[in-house]
Amino acid sequence: MKKVAILPNVQKDKGLETTKRLVNYLLDKGCEPQLSQEVAELAEMPQYARVEEGLYRHSDLLISLGGDGTLLGIGRRTARFDKPILGINLGTLGFLTAEEKTHAEAAIDKVLSGEYKLEKRMMLECSIAKGDERTGGIIALNDICITRGNLYKILEFHVFVNDEYVDTLLADGVIICTPTGSTAYNLSAGGPVLKADAEIIAITPISPHTLTSRPIVVSAEDTVTVEVRPSREDTPFMVSADGQDNFTLTGRNVVQIRKAEACTTIIKTKPQSFYDVLRHKLSR
Repeated sequence: MKKVAILPNVQKDKGLETTKRLVNYLLDKGCEPQLSQEVAELAEMPQYARVEEGLYRHSDLLISLGGDGTLLGIGRRTARFDKPILGINLGTLGFLTAEEKTHAEAAIDKVLSGEYKLEKRMMLECSIAKGDERTGGIIALNDICITRGNLYKILEFHVFVNDEYVDTLLADGVIICTPTGSTAYNLSAGGPVLKADAEIIAITPISPHTLTSRPIVVSAEDTVTVEVRPSREDTPFMVSADGQDNFTLTGRNVVQIRKAEACTTIIKTKPQSFYDVLRHKLSR
């Protein structure tokens, strides 16, 4: 791997100190570091600036500097380029960013010497339809959430799997998540924890107003359709991908979610049990 893109969260990498350190380390290793134009300007390293699409398309390796949220955003933006991502953690314990910044150089050495494994994480693709209007191409690594936003009104959701009616939910929202996303918002909402390499999707209501509304797990090959029926046509609600890409809507809409063709490839340089990480996170 020669061309390496460093993609920091500029709020977490104070003064871009870790970014600058890794640029110099990659140079010593005979690699070609690459930065976005914004980061290159902030780091005063204009010689490594690349336009965003070229940065993703032509890099052999992507290094995410930040927390799980940073890697989620990179995963969505780069999914169509199918590039492996090495997550360097600058925050608290993460499920995706397993490498600590103090061991970043050691992790890079292992990648350059081929001492790593790749984990393919499934993603979701979402489309939204209202009458003849349709928005598609929304992808998520963690989850698609449909929520009531800031209003204190419940929403009515009619849930279908493969066009077969499942249930009507009266709730503050509903989460459709991947196994990767099962330990995020889904877990806080009382949804099930799914093993990261499983090919399944969870449907979890948020604060349901009936005791019989429970999470459901379906196959990754299934298509989940949620008809959103607010009490009034002008009642707003929100559809979000990984809590980062947000769409505010009103009135009746049909949200359809299925497994995406693209996936996120995460690099692991050390053996790390999913259950060990889960146990640590749940005990915090």
